[in-house]
Amino acid sequence: MPLQPEQILQINLVNWFNYEFPELEECLFHFANERKCSIQQGAILKRMGVKRGVNDLFLCIPQENKAGLWLELKVDKKKLTKEQIDFGKLMSKNNYRVAAAWTLEEAKEVFMHYLKNYIANRKLVALKNCS
Repeated sequence: MPLQPEQILQINLVNWFNYEFPELEECLFHFANERKCSIQQGAILKRMGVKRGVNDLFLCIPQENKAGLWLELKVDKKKLTKEQIDFGKLMSKNNYRVAAAWTLEEAKEVFMHYLKNYIANRKLVALKNCS
């Protein structure tokens, strides 16, 4: 089965993230809500805690008074679903940063902006280690 455009976007983003931030690789998670399954398997997954609307990626690194970052990836002109919008509102209320991106560059920018203080501190530590 060939990869879908959103899968390609996410794989490229995760590869970039792991290259750019190898020390944070274990802190970025994907929630596989997009899978197709039988009605029975769907009922089991729901009882196990799978929820509609959960964003694609979660970065469990607190930054600037935010508990972590949720990122939903879309391609083309696809819109967020009602469940994704509701999930984003709930996470925002609970002190998480929530974002959506439609291109690889947008998604990279979300991470770079969210991690700007982390990046600045990482560079300062590297400079201190050089002196």
